[in-house]
Amino acid sequence: MKKILVIDDNKATLAMAKQVLSDEYSVIAVISGFQALKYLEKEIPDLILLDLNMPDMDGKQTMTKIHSDERWRDIPIIVLTVENNPQNEVECLEMGAVDFIAKPFVPQVMKSRIARTLELIGYRRMLQIDNEKKKMQIENMKSQLIMVLADMIDNRHSATGAHVRRVSMIVEALVKKMRAEGMFHELLDDRYVLSICLSAPLYDIGKIKIPDTVLKKQGDLTEEEFELMKTHTTEGARILDECAKGIEDNYYLILGRDMAAYHHEWWNGKGYPYGLKGLKIPFCARVIAVADVFDALVSKRSYKRQMSFEQAFEIIKKGSGGHFDPVIVDVFLSIRPEIERISMIGVDN
Repeated sequence: MKKILVIDDNKATLAMAKQVLSDEYSVIAVISGFQALKYLEKEIPDLILLDLNMPDMDGKQTMTKIHSDERWRDIPIIVLTVENNPQNEVECLEMGAVDFIAKPFVPQVMKSRIARTLELIGYRRMLQIDNEKKKMQIENMKSQLIMVLADMIDNRHSATGAHVRRVSMIVEALVKKMRAEGMFHELLDDRYVLSICLSAPLYDIGKIKIPDTVLKKQGDLTEEEFELMKTHTTEGARILDECAKGIEDNYYLILGRDMAAYHHEWWNGKGYPYGLKGLKIPFCARVIAVADVFDALVSKRSYKRQMSFEQAFEIIKKGSGGHFDPVIVDVFLSIRPEIERISMIGVDN
């Protein structure tokens, strides 16, 4: 049975509302806005009937309090009023009221408006749920397509093809740890965290433009080959810039573009391709730089042996303030057990 909270300082009105509605709804009656707020701390009704003219805290003040709390702001509010004041109605609608019922109310009119409001709210919630499901399906599809593309590129020069997956998982672990600790709170909102996790696998997409003779070469690259290899950063940025064109929700591609362009920049300004320094390097690129280097160190390649975790963590630690953002290194070191677990994924023992 749906719950209706009636807020009115007139006890006769409360009694009438209970009499009219109790056969179809669970009716909770309170005589003030203060009592209503206390009730809302314990229970969330399906609908609120709210009188405008009450002492101490009037209806508008009560509505403002309710809608300022994210727990209650979606509860539909129907205003009860004896006034025929269009300006009042406009103000209440702007504040979030969904309908009005004149007092003294006609029982059938009250029941009809409540039923209509609950039905409309039900439809709206069903649409919201359906839209969320569709949005999640689209996000999953984007994630799967991105990972397939990233794996194709990674398999050209990685023995296992799992490098990009591990790097992406390390990035996710880092940003979620930082968010949980309240770090970079102005940046790490839901959208940013979701987008960086979605786009992280794209950071090396520019390697699709590097010839196999360079990408798969065993041994040191010549100076000319290294200069060619470095272009995977600018090529990756160019590719993702092109991908972002014509896509309405392209924030994840913007972050992917920044990771592709700047993941080889160094905190001390000695990286490439632009020699950016410190905070001028986008945050997403500073995070993935740590993840990429670490996984490369502990991964076996045809041209090199893998390092132990101890050796790799020591290199990351020594790179703090030089190669890497020292704050990110500190967080990285603080979640070492999780990093080690991730680093075993896809490893052929």
